[in-house]
Amino acid sequence: MTILTFKELSFELRESPRRRTVEIAIERDGSLVLVTPPHVPQDELERIVEQRRFWIYSKLIKKESYKAPTGTKTYLPGEGFYYLGRSYRLRLVDNAKTPLQLYQSRFELLRSALLPRGDAKGERRSASLSQQHRGQEHFIQWYRTHLPPHLEATINPLVNRIGASPRSLQVRELVYRWGSCSPQGGLYFHWRVAMLPRSMIEYIVVHELVHLIEPHHNRAFWDRVARILPDFDKRKHWLAENGAIYTL
Repeated sequence: MTILTFKELSFELRESPRRRTVEIAIERDGSLVLVTPPHVPQDELERIVEQRRFWIYSKLIKKESYKAPTGTKTYLPGEGFYYLGRSYRLRLVDNAKTPLQLYQSRFELLRSALLPRGDAKGERRSASLSQQHRGQEHFIQWYRTHLPPHLEATINPLVNRIGASPRSLQVRELVYRWGSCSPQGGLYFHWRVAMLPRSMIEYIVVHELVHLIEPHHNRAFWDRVARILPDFDKRKHWLAENGAIYTL
């Protein structure tokens, strides 16, 4: 499966000798597909995507799997942050070995890690925007560091059952996607996956592992998913309805 990314939008590329024009399709789970004739230049595809960007977003917003974030985190004491489905309150501390840690059922964030940066003349950006940006940076890095062990622990028991093993595993910023896979067999997961309940992490992992065998969301794909997770439809619906709250 070939993935093309234009700015913040990622598309699965499907070439067909029967196609005469380029079509943009949005699947039920919100994933984007470019259906094209063979060998269309990438800059031409980018031009088409740019022309239809407003249409793409208008359609995505209507998809139940695509919902805008429910709010903006303040990075003040008492704010809640999810990890493995559980919300932990934030505590600001003055001394710590790392900028952010999970300790005694609280996220502890070093107060100095939120201070805005200034230039040599002491000029500073907006304090509130800087605080939000720096707090978000520390949480994203924390999630990116702590998610891979959970992914590996979920993937390993499934490899033999599914009959596919990833060649690599990475945690990235995937915009609205929870996960994706490359034609070379690599799996990619959004850092936000670290916030989800374990049952949802398992669903996303199974989804991407099956994609290593069945690239498209066809009947064969969903049949394979169902053999591993008979309740996959329930999990898929839950994620579509609740996934937007698991963000920064």
